Amino acid sequence: MKELPTLQELQSFIAYNKMGNFTLAAQSMNITQSAFSAQMKKLERLVGVKLIARSTRGSCLTQEGERFLPEAEHIIESLERAVHTIRLSSKLERPVLNVGILRSMGDIRLNSFVAHFSGDNPDFSISVFDMEEEEMLLDLRENRIDIGFVYLPNNKDMSMYESVALRDDNIVYYAPLITNLPADQKVTIRQIVESPLVAYPPKYFMSRAMRSYFSEVSQHDKPHGSRLSNPYAMVDYCKKNKAGAMVSKRFLAELGITEGYYELQKPLNLQVCFVYRKGNSKWETMKIFMEHVTRQTLG
Repeated sequence: MKELPTLQELQSFIAYNKMGNFTLAAQSMNITQSAFSAQMKKLERLVGVKLIARSTRGSCLTQEGERFLPEAEHIIESLERAVHTIRLSSKLERPVLNVGILRSMGDIRLNSFVAHFSGDNPDFSISVFDMEEEEMLLDLRENRIDIGFVYLPNNKDMSMYESVALRDDNIVYYAPLITNLPADQKVTIRQIVESPLVAYPPKYFMSRAMRSYFSEVSQHDKPHGSRLSNPYAMVDYCKKNKAGAMVSKRFLAELGITEGYYELQKPLNLQVCFVYRKGNSKWETMKIFMEHVTRQTLG
């Protein structure tokens, strides 16, 4: 039988694609660069085509390498899934899920999902991480987290992920100490920008969403105010200062806040989605958790 590539050679090839550099890829595989280079040359010999183009200016995947990459990833993912499944069925491994939630959402709602889920599924272990969009997509790609809760649509390449819509978040204007707003009317963009507005750091998804929302306002009249890292801090700030913040109505309800906020005359609704990497070896475990969250949300 013709010799086939080893799993380590396939893993090294996948590592090269992630790092884009022989030195970094070798470090990630914990081998020397010369050993890594030898693995790639052997892989190319066994496959029969050049997978990586090398030059004095660097290296990159060839067209054949681009075509071979998803096949290599599929082989590794299928093996990981098979091992994970058999270990679970043999009670050798406890189902563990790593779940990320967009920092600007606030994780209080997810905490309640986890608590209910753990009560119904005591054999499962779940870790929750709050993170921003770029960090979450990177951790999904590198299998450091299994499921992400994000707002869609966004401006990121989502081609390697699956997404499932969960709910819509209605964004409202929270400003309990600003007293010149009519309680029985929806607040306008003009009224919002007349007072300090607490905002998110520029790299956050919600910062981009706010820029789009206020795009009709002239640069001179753009909202101004402090930047805070999460909705908990924003709500606390607005309770103590004459400032407003754009936050999810659902988030306020979870905190027990039923007043001090205003509906928007120009609505802003953001779709909350599950996002996960295609071919994750924990799919059956992930499916159980996502079905549970969906039932809790719709219920």
